[in-house]
Amino acid sequence: MSEITYESIKDNDAFKNIPILTLDERWYHLITEKVKTDEIRYWEKEVNELLKKQGQVNNDIKELKKLKQQLIQEVVDNMEDDDNSDKKKKNMNQSQRLIQEAKDKIAALEDESLDIPRELARANQKLVVETLKVCYDRLNTNKEDIQVLDKWINATRVKLKKNILIKQDKEAVNEKVYSYMHDIFGADACTELDRINENNENNGNNMNN
Repeated sequence: MSEITYESIKDNDAFKNIPILTLDERWYHLITEKVKTDEIRYWEKEVNELLKKQGQVNNDIKELKKLKQQLIQEVVDNMEDDDNSDKKKKNMNQSQRLIQEAKDKIAALEDESLDIPRELARANQKLVVETLKVCYDRLNTNKEDIQVLDKWINATRVKLKKNILIKQDKEAVNEKVYSYMHDIFGADACTELDRINENNENNGNNMNN
């Protein structure tokens, strides 16, 4: 089987809408701690850190927009005030400076927020690749074991059938022998002979033990 690589799936339409693996509870059942490779642990951490970063950036943008709106409102309120003191002008200048800083930070964060989905998609695809490697390694190993077990089962089944026939044949012979003995020697004699034979068998088993 061809090796599964990032290059082989990154442009494949079948993998375009794969969900973020670390957000899917089923992934943790598929890839338990016991089977995680170093590569899986690395990309799992990368995906989770990017998710955390994405959430933080979105939250920062939201908070900065809220702050910018408050500052703009303060400027509007000050403009409506008849106070022309230096303190008012200083406050106005400071508010405008803070508004501009907020705009710059928002723009930078929005640019960053556009890059994160691409980075996240790439990290998730890397995690997909490493996950599939583990899955197919397990599937292929199990397939080989199943083939070996099938051969053993089939061989055992043939041997079992043969031994069943041998057993049935020996039981039929014993029944025939005992029938002739019963007819020739009589029931009482056969009963006594069975008792003697069983005692001999028991003594032989005791000696072997």
